[in-house]
Amino acid sequence: MELSAGVTHYELRGDTAGERVVLIHGNRAPYVTWDNTIEDLCDAGLRVLRYDLFGHGFSDRPELRRYDHHLYNTQLAELLNRLEIPHPVLVVGTSQGGSIGACFVSEHPGKVKKLALLSRLFDDFEGSRGVIASLVKTPLIGELLQQLVGDSKIADLSGAILSADKKTVLENEVAKQFRFRGKRRAILANWRGDALKDAVSWYESVREQGIQTLLTWGTLDKSIPGDSMNRLRDLLPGIEYHELEGAGHLAHYEFPDRINPPLIRFLTS
Repeated sequence: MELSAGVTHYELRGDTAGERVVLIHGNRAPYVTWDNTIEDLCDAGLRVLRYDLFGHGFSDRPELRRYDHHLYNTQLAELLNRLEIPHPVLVVGTSQGGSIGACFVSEHPGKVKKLALLSRLFDDFEGSRGVIASLVKTPLIGELLQQLVGDSKIADLSGAILSADKKTVLENEVAKQFRFRGKRRAILANWRGDALKDAVSWYESVREQGIQTLLTWGTLDKSIPGDSMNRLRDLLPGIEYHELEGAGHLAHYEFPDRINPPLIRFLTS
């Protein structure tokens, strides 16, 4: 679909009369992370849209220095409009996709009915601070540092998936993105934008609008600390929370049998 900032790759499937669900992936991998989710949601009678964020998968890599929340919000709003998907929708976001979903709620009041957050970004995540993070955001220095890191290292999901077999499958999908021009530039633009910032104000808007919210988190998540999770639960006291013992950051991909049932109950109740 041709949008104002470029082409967006998407898939829309499921019962045309079902509740509309939007799946937003994170910044570690494209929409293939929903491969183990979308079928079960469709079988539950839902109408499901998943798409590649700009800079990921088969969507364009706009030549912008910063990929900020405005870019991602506009992408989603335009895609829903072009596909003539009526509001309100149900939004499911993982990692950075969770913060994008919360930002969409904040800037589009009344357009989201429920919000499911799977290992979402809130106010802190590993690697967001420190000297290296600051250098990466610096013009020229960031490009130089990135050239020192191979594609396989950038695509490495060791900190996100525990199963060696599933990690290999998803890493192969992530590696495919580097065949397309602009992937490394898009990674830097994402880091230099504000979509990875402290997202507290967006979640405050979720609370103020009374959006029903689900939260899941794996106890072995190396990207999102438990303290951050607790702060979000304090901010949203009515949140439905599921803690997954022994699961990592991409638990929805690695353990769909543990994530999909409560997710479907939440979306369809």
